[in-house]
Amino acid sequence: MTTERGFRELKSEVSAALVKTTRTVGQIASEDLAFQRSINPEVDRLLDQQNKRLLSLVRNLNKTATGGSENVPPTLHNAESVDDGWRGIVDILDNLLEKADACLDEFTGVVKKLTPGHQFEAPAADPKKPLSKREYRYQNLPKPQRLFRKVPNNNDNTPFKPLLHSKPNAVVPLEESLVSAPAQDGSMHYNHPYQQEIIQSEYPHSAYVQNDPITYQPFESTTATWVDTPEAVQEMLRDLKSATEIAVDLEHHDVHSYVGLVSLMQISTREKDWIVNTLVPWREDLQVLNEVFTNPRIIKVLHGSTSDIVWLQRDLGLYIVGLFDTYHASRLLGYPKHGLAYLLHRFANYETDKRYQMADWRMRPLPEQMYDYARSDTHFLLYIFDNLRNELLTRSDTTVPNGNLVDNVRDLSKGEALQRYERQFYDAEIGSGQFGWYGMLGRSSGQLNREQFAVFRAVHEWRDKTARQQDESLFHILSNQSVFAIAREMPTRLPDLLGYCHPISTSMKKAAPKLIGVIQQAKAAGLNGPEMKELMKPRGHAHMQDGIAPTISTPQATGHVSAANRAVSVPSNARSDALANLPMSQFWGSTIGGGFKENLKLPATSGPYLAIPLPPLTAEVFEKQGFDISSGPVHVPIDPGARAEHQYTKKRKPREDDVFIVKEPGGSKRQKVSEIQDGAEPVLASDKGVGGSNNVEGELEQMEIPLRDTEDDHEAQERVRRKQERKLEKKLKKQQRKDEELRGNAINQNGGMTNGEPEVFDYENAPSVLHARQEKDRGGKATKGIDPYAKSLNAPKGMRKVQKEGPGRSITYKS
Repeated sequence: MTTERGFRELKSEVSAALVKTTRTVGQIASEDLAFQRSINPEVDRLLDQQNKRLLSLVRNLNKTATGGSENVPPTLHNAESVDDGWRGIVDILDNLLEKADACLDEFTGVVKKLTPGHQFEAPAADPKKPLSKREYRYQNLPKPQRLFRKVPNNNDNTPFKPLLHSKPNAVVPLEESLVSAPAQDGSMHYNHPYQQEIIQSEYPHSAYVQNDPITYQPFESTTATWVDTPEAVQEMLRDLKSATEIAVDLEHHDVHSYVGLVSLMQISTREKDWIVNTLVPWREDLQVLNEVFTNPRIIKVLHGSTSDIVWLQRDLGLYIVGLFDTYHASRLLGYPKHGLAYLLHRFANYETDKRYQMADWRMRPLPEQMYDYARSDTHFLLYIFDNLRNELLTRSDTTVPNGNLVDNVRDLSKGEALQRYERQFYDAEIGSGQFGWYGMLGRSSGQLNREQFAVFRAVHEWRDKTARQQDESLFHILSNQSVFAIAREMPTRLPDLLGYCHPISTSMKKAAPKLIGVIQQAKAAGLNGPEMKELMKPRGHAHMQDGIAPTISTPQATGHVSAANRAVSVPSNARSDALANLPMSQFWGSTIGGGFKENLKLPATSGPYLAIPLPPLTAEVFEKQGFDISSGPVHVPIDPGARAEHQYTKKRKPREDDVFIVKEPGGSKRQKVSEIQDGAEPVLASDKGVGGSNNVEGELEQMEIPLRDTEDDHEAQERVRRKQERKLEKKLKKQQRKDEELRGNAINQNGGMTNGEPEVFDYENAPSVLHARQEKDRGGKATKGIDPYAKSLNAPKGMRKVQKEGPGRSITYKS
């Protein structure tokens, strides 16, 4: 019906039918159907017939509504299956309403139908209107990687081969660079094609000269050039070849892709800015930029290039020679923060909007706010580079080794540029891989039983397979928290399963029925499966490295690039081999058994590990100097210039006559220094009597403080003397108090008699009892006096006051 009148008639008929159906359903639901079924078999038969008819209609409607779409209709066998598949029915209805809304907008002319050439553009929106948080982060867009010339293959387990078609600025030809070599775990990988070029590269002379920073172009009055055609790339390349420094940055998307996508590339010179669309089907043709990116005479300035270097290799086949990483420069200068936002604020007084950092950069066209954010990452970076370079040169000290800070930044940046991309592998049996279950459980403190452990491994493997098949990220399919929740609860019903999944993605909704079967099979197999502690035992370094080490590897550079080599982590097996070949020290005697090396376990860390072995101090070393180890303590000739390694000393010049005194073991702490020097017997506490005051006074009189001949130690000796005097003075006072207490006890035992005569009580000078003064303890706090009314508090207490019911709301409970 194309006329307005026909549409109105159809709308009235449909509305009336819906109202009538709704009323009938309400009336039926209000009756006790179970009771009617039990007393009337005819009603039971009619209800079953209507149930089958309605289920058939719903199945046909779902099948028709999902035709030509990715939605899968739920399977409806009975009334209970409707409850289980209700979420699927709601998704179908939402999809129908969205389609109806889109058709109405196209029919009324609000939006125009997208042409095939613009199928990846975002929904029509005002580019100047700010986007909400959900709009800029979550976009329902078709996947652009499906139109690439080389569609990503997530199931490819072969070594990653560099995408290079040619090798500009080569020192080693391309054919000799693209050779495979064995890795540490025995597998094969391709060498870094620009390894020798990066190692031999040096900064141009301009990097070692202090010049006034070149001010950037005004941000508000200039704009960036959008590059999305091969002609625009060639025009940009001509301008880049004439530059001496360029700034580069990338925007990456890793939600709706298993390995991730480089969505934008920003490049800036002193005069112009470019934003390159890297989602075009011919994206590998951007390798022409290697003419500039691998030219060592042009400095490439990046900030935090660890991930950018790998993304450029993986997606575009681009490599960088002559890298200057401003992140490492800020760390060497000791800045309080090292992020790009801090450097922009410090040098350019520019504030960035961090909410666009996690935006969906696949949107085309880009909103104005995201366009400016991407441009700001490189627009000010060369000005920041000038300021950092000048400060590095100012703080450098070329008279000491590694004192040139610019060279240190160069070497650290070489370590970043030498990274290689390797594909993500996954071994479901042992849980190895970058995102394997072994590393995931190793970072968790929870314990799982046999069934839960089996479900955990099965769900973890299912998530990886599903993400590879649908080309989605692992965490978009199912988060780590959801994997643990499903493993602990082991749900077998679809509503329960979806209740443990948060957030619930469209991919998860489609694949949830299959996951139910996976859980049921794993739960049954887990009854006789292995325990969690059996498979989580500490493994060798190869397995540990597979479990937690990233898939980014760095070749060992050779030659004069010392800092670059230091930035690269030493392989774990190299550390263990080095320790195994060290000589065994006998310094500890038989304390450490002979199997120490065999039982040596190194920490499973991916960072550098430093092992300092003890020198082999054997008995032969002491025999050469005439020492008898079995005779106990010996007097070792001391070097007059020797000092304790961690002894605190004032800033003074060392003297030749300084003596390092070693305390002989076995002596008493109270032994006099003079007796030690004279070789006298140490005076023990048992030889001094009971400990009366005379003994203490005698000890004070006999105390001798040895003074060194050196004037520099006079102050230290004076402090020692005063300290010992204070200790003895305290000891004397303590002994006096003890003597007074002994005399008081003796008087009490004699019945209050002194010299055989009774002591007369002085009533006139005795303190008052009723009006006694409040005494204070040693700390100055008042003590609690005598309370004459304390006994009265022990009397029986009276009945509590009855609480009257006040005005307000009351509740009556039925019995």
